Parts: sequence; C-alpha cells; structure tokens
Amino acid sequence: MNPITFVDVLKIMFPVLFISFLGFIYARFKKAEPQVIADVIMYLTIPALFFSSFYRHKLVLAEIPLVFLTISAVMAATFAVVYLLRRSFKLPLGIYIPSIFMNSAFVGFPIVLLAYGNEGLTRAIIYDFFNGIFIFTIGIYIISAKKDFLEIFRMPFLYAALLGLFFNLSGIMIPPTLNRSIDMLGGTTIPLALLMLGFRLGMIKIRSLSLPLLVSFLRMGLGALIAWAIVVSMKIDMSLGRVLIIMSALPSAFMGLALGEKYRSDIEVISSSIAICTLLSIIFLPFILMVLK
Repeated sequence: MNPITFVDVLKIMFPVLFISFLGFIYARFKKAEPQVIADVIMYLTIPALFFSSFYRHKLVLAEIPLVFLTISAVMAATFAVVYLLRRSFKLPLGIYIPSIFMNSAFVGFPIVLLAYGNEGLTRAIIYDFFNGIFIFTIGIYIISAKKDFLEIFRMPFLYAALLGLFFNLSGIMIPPTLNRSIDMLGGTTIPLALLMLGFRLGMIKIRSLSLPLLVSFLRMGLGALIAWAIVVSMKIDMSLGRVLIIMSALPSAFMGLALGEKYRSDIEVISSSIAICTLLSIIFLPFILMVLK
C-alpha cells in the first residue's frame, strides 16, 4: 500500500471544488437552468459513460459476488437506518439519495489507484459497476414521486450498459472513431454534474448544517463500519477488503443531484448534503486510509 497524505486527497478533490465553484459563481450572476443539464446527463452523457465503462474495463469474475454482497449490505443497512430516522423525525425523502449512494468513480478510482495500484483499481471498477446500476434503478425508485418502477426501464443508461457489457464479453470491437466519440460524450458527465452542483448551491441558502452532517456520517462513517464488519466476519482477504472499505466510505454521489433535479425532489437537501459530505471527505478519507494501513 502506498501512503496517501492530506495533500494527495486535496489534489484529487481540487477539480471537484474548482468546477463546482465556477458553477456557483455563474449562478450568482446569471440565470442557471440545472434541469436542462440534468436531462442532458440522464439521457445523453450517462448512457455514453456507462457504455464506455462496461465496454472498456475487464471484470474479475471471481470477486464479483463478494463485491456485490458488500455494496448491497452497505446500501441496505443505510436505507434501514434512514428509514427509521425519517419515521422518527419526519426527515425529507431526499435524504436517502446522498446517504446511500457513493461517489465511486470520480473520487473512488484515483484514491484506490494511488493507495492500492492497478489491482485495487480493478476491484474498484467492479464496485462502481454495481453502484451505477443501483443509483439509476433503486435510486430512481426511491426519489420518484410516482414510485413507478417501470421508469427504470425507460432510462437509456440501462440499455447502454448492457450493450457495452455484451461487446466486452463477446470480444466484438466497435470502430475507434465511434469509440472516441462515445468516450468524449461520457467524459462530460462529471464536469456537468459538478457545474450543476455549483449552480444549485448558488441558487439556494443552506439554512442548517444538521442534515448535511447527518448525511455525511451515514454515507462515510456508517458505510465504512458496515463494510469493515462484512470484511471481518467473512474473513475476506485484506487486499480486497481494504478496497471494499474505502469504496464504502466515499462521499455522496454527484449523480444524486441529477436525480433530484429530474424528479424535483428535495433539491436543497440533496445539493447541500453532497457539498458538505464532499468537503468533509478531504479529512475523513486520509484518516480511513491511515487506519487501514
């Protein structure tokens, strides 16, 4: 394992903070339309990103069940805790999304690559595979006011992912020019999501830090504890276990804001929680890496 310092994490997080800040400044002086960006992400860039990811990366089939078990347990346990908190304290529906779903690619990949090398990155990609599927299936079901499960099957990302996986497993190569075009489109997803986060933060007032701080604990603290419990109880080899714990302790997914914008659900809660959780992760992630060393 390579040691990671606070400065290393800050370098990884700098583009997140910088691009979001530009969006924030823009929204202060110009009228921003986050809903338009949300639709572009959901219907154009996310499908391209999913196709590229599933087409390009090799999956280690032997470790898939353990990764699936871990991320499923982390999400199920977090959902249960949030459900009980909502019933007890009448918390908004939007608290589910930033509490359950993690930023497994934009933050997770560089952190794992720096700490555990290419072997760790391969495992992180499997984790991200399931996180992406869950956020755009279970996440949509949770945040959709209609609770319309069929909405999931109307989203193009699902078919793009299956198509990319088909090409990957079959060994069929798509033309390089088309591949580059799809990569370029998919590559705009995270910058657009960060601009949208900045837009939304520039348009709202964070009235209280209590919910964002609660979300941050549930997403990073509880996620790490559940993953650790699974790794220990199942005696998972720590070369895989460390990656599972780190991936489960990541900050809230930026894509949660795209869901909130699309379904007009608790946008203020989701955006403020993502922002605060991301900032706190700059301190929390080096601590977790130090504990796992």
